Amino acid sequence: MKIAYLLDDTSLCGGVKVVFEHARMLSRNGFRTTIISKGDRPQWAEMGDADFRKIEGEFADRPESLSGFDLVIATFYRQVLELYESPIPLVHFSQGYEADCPFWKEMREEIERAYRLPVPRLTVSRVVAAVMENKFSQTAVYIPQGIDLSLFPRKDIPDRIRKILIVGAWENEVKGIRFAVQGFVKAKQAIKDLALVRISTMPLSDEERAICNPDEFYTSVDPLDMPGIYGQCSVCIVPSLEGEGFGLPAIEAMACGLPVILTRIPSFLSFGVKKDYAYFVPPASAEDIGKAIEHLNQRPDLLRMFALRGREVAEGFSIINTEKELVSAINSLSAAPVIKIKPDTGFIYIGRPLPNPSIEERLLRELSKSTFKGNSDGVTLISENASGITIGEIPKATTEQYICLSLDDSMYFSKNWLSPLIEALEKGFELASPVCIDFFDVAMPYYSPLSFNASAELQAEKYEGNYISTGEIPPFVFLVRRDSLFSLPPETLISGLPGRLKSCLVPASLVHRFGDYYAMRRDDILPFLPHGVKKILDVGCAKGLLGEVIKKERGCEVYGVEMNRAAADEAKGRLDDVFCLDVEKADLPFDEDLDAVIFADILEHLVDPWLVLEKAGTWLKPEGIVIASVPNVSHYAILSDLLQGRWDYIPAGLLCISHLRFFTRKSIEEMFLKCGYHVLTLAPHEWPTNLEDEIKSRLSAHLNVCNLGKDIFTSGYYVVAQKASKLHRPDNA
Repeated sequence: MKIAYLLDDTSLCGGVKVVFEHARMLSRNGFRTTIISKGDRPQWAEMGDADFRKIEGEFADRPESLSGFDLVIATFYRQVLELYESPIPLVHFSQGYEADCPFWKEMREEIERAYRLPVPRLTVSRVVAAVMENKFSQTAVYIPQGIDLSLFPRKDIPDRIRKILIVGAWENEVKGIRFAVQGFVKAKQAIKDLALVRISTMPLSDEERAICNPDEFYTSVDPLDMPGIYGQCSVCIVPSLEGEGFGLPAIEAMACGLPVILTRIPSFLSFGVKKDYAYFVPPASAEDIGKAIEHLNQRPDLLRMFALRGREVAEGFSIINTEKELVSAINSLSAAPVIKIKPDTGFIYIGRPLPNPSIEERLLRELSKSTFKGNSDGVTLISENASGITIGEIPKATTEQYICLSLDDSMYFSKNWLSPLIEALEKGFELASPVCIDFFDVAMPYYSPLSFNASAELQAEKYEGNYISTGEIPPFVFLVRRDSLFSLPPETLISGLPGRLKSCLVPASLVHRFGDYYAMRRDDILPFLPHGVKKILDVGCAKGLLGEVIKKERGCEVYGVEMNRAAADEAKGRLDDVFCLDVEKADLPFDEDLDAVIFADILEHLVDPWLVLEKAGTWLKPEGIVIASVPNVSHYAILSDLLQGRWDYIPAGLLCISHLRFFTRKSIEEMFLKCGYHVLTLAPHEWPTNLEDEIKSRLSAHLNVCNLGKDIFTSGYYVVAQKASKLHRPDNA
């Protein structure tokens, strides 16, 4: 997985250090991480296996430099505004809410516009996370700030104050350095031998020198040298104002056991529940800072308490915990929808009523809605027949230029499905629709959300800018121009829009259609059913579509078992009889009179598939067979997902949410042997063998592919097994 962090500048400061630390941590965990910046690579930065790339000009003017990344992480609000409409998976990493900084107060409207955009958010500050939630109704993933505690050894606890340390640029108003220096000057009137140590990213200014010429002044200190400076001082003052996102020097000083004076701002107050880890003063108050220094100099007991408690609190900000949280957050973002939404796009989702939905149906509805509209608002309509909804039933209050219509609540949308459709409308089409494997060959097979989005990226690369102009578009998903939509008569059916408007299919936009979970045709089972069978049981028959084909092709009796009442009732119209019950508890009226029992992707859903297979043996004739299809848990998509920290349940497929048991080729064979069967056939599900090299190339980012066997390429196995007791065995068997 490839990650890019964007930096406008690489000057040494806490925020820049955090970005380089993130890049190093992610690269250590197998991510291919690149920092892209307008500045030079800093000499102080340790990057591990991460890459650094300098670019000239604005990020938005260099789209080629941002292509090919799975996530592009903007670290400044202006980057979000500039790149929002670009076809990239954009994430906003905010270390501080810029509108609270005095320097940016005139840009508040622009800053708020950036924070309203529906993009995924990361932050190192609980305060910023709260601002996003309360002010903008956005959810930000909080990644705690972290430091390597081994680099910050405990210092001896002072019994009085000799050296005051103040870290930060005088020129950065939010750091409040002016008030700390003025407070030092006031305290020095009472404590004559008091010394001031200053660290800044800027040279000592004439303005600061006029107030107080520090005893020691350091510029752009290498981060590895900071612990030594902390160790020489008696107290550290971190005087930040309200706009401070975190305040790294505070935690670093506390990690060394250095007593700290902190301003009473949300960021510093969020370090711990009990506020006994620092001497708190009001922000922007030189008077209170001066008094705090004098008070602490007279109270060695307080110096000791703040030193000990500060270290305890700092230990909660271990870099080890930060690394875990960061990797988890990035993995979550890689699986979550990162939809590029123009501000003038509205969403209308049409779903069916589900009075008693199964767990698969509930998950499908949830995924369909969330991947359709991402974090944006939208309208949801419930209808028994989405194809029968007319334009007049769509809320005309919608003012957006583009309107997304989802007519099928079994659709799953790839991360960037929307951008190619918007481009099609900007090229002059009135309606655009994505493609799915139901009617279009995709560039790469997929089996999980991660592999689906990887396939969608290949699809976008292969078909970028290609449009198939046609009115023959399945009624699944449309993006329509508002003026074109409402120019038609209100009684116009939504499903008929492609034939009424200038429409196109967009192959660069990929979606997946799960369809009706209980109406899947399993014609792939038919070739494994021998001719001449007379009586068959289909376990998990759903709506009976497979049995209906078997009756037609083989002319035999077909019975079914199905737990879902609605599906079982429909199957009764297709099969000879259907038992609506749990097969694991079933007492079925068969006594060695069945020719075959079918388990088409059913065994993995059972609590005890071994017991059910043994029971099936009592229903079968002596020469009867079991025909099964069983998914393969050692498939490359599952292995790749696991190596990226993912195991994402889906409504149907390899990681179906209702799977209870998981098998490989070897364990499938062992299960049948253990249950009294002889395996006649163990055939892999078909897959495109021409893509083996491409798949291995993709897997090579996560594991050594040299010794991978063929089993990882098959999504499952067809099994034909016969009761072993009735077969001829050698004498010594």
